[in-house]
Amino acid sequence: MSNEVERVEREYPASPMVGVAAVVVRGDEILLVRRGREPLRGTWSLPGGLLELGETTAEGVAREVLEETAVRVQPVEIVTTLDRIMRDDDGRVQYHYVLVEWLCLAEDTRSEPVCGDDAEAAEWVKRDEIFSSAYGLAEPTLGVIAKALKLAETMKR
Repeated sequence: MSNEVERVEREYPASPMVGVAAVVVRGDEILLVRRGREPLRGTWSLPGGLLELGETTAEGVAREVLEETAVRVQPVEIVTTLDRIMRDDDGRVQYHYVLVEWLCLAEDTRSEPVCGDDAEAAEWVKRDEIFSSAYGLAEPTLGVIAKALKLAETMKR
């Protein structure tokens, strides 16, 4: 029942919702999930979800990745924030998210993802495959990933 209530609250919201998403890096791989719920059900994306009351964005992103994929992460740094506004055919705001995008490192380099509450699939994807059309990632998501990978490279130096 709580999932049904959550869906109703997300659709046609009274105000924007704050979400978090993670570019989870494990060596030369990035963690992707195939969304199990609207909006954009069935598309590949970064793991994440809504922030809970009283939770920092770092706490929220770690919790969301764990719930969706069973992968424990260490949030490193905020990469960017994005506005995600989707309108219906009548021009009404159907979904409105402000997303805080984090660079995260996988805590266990051998952990394999296990789909949780919001994901239909989850897998580690090689960096060079991320930017191919195989996963159909949207341009804003590809931009966040590229920015996060640059940030991760500067941190290695």
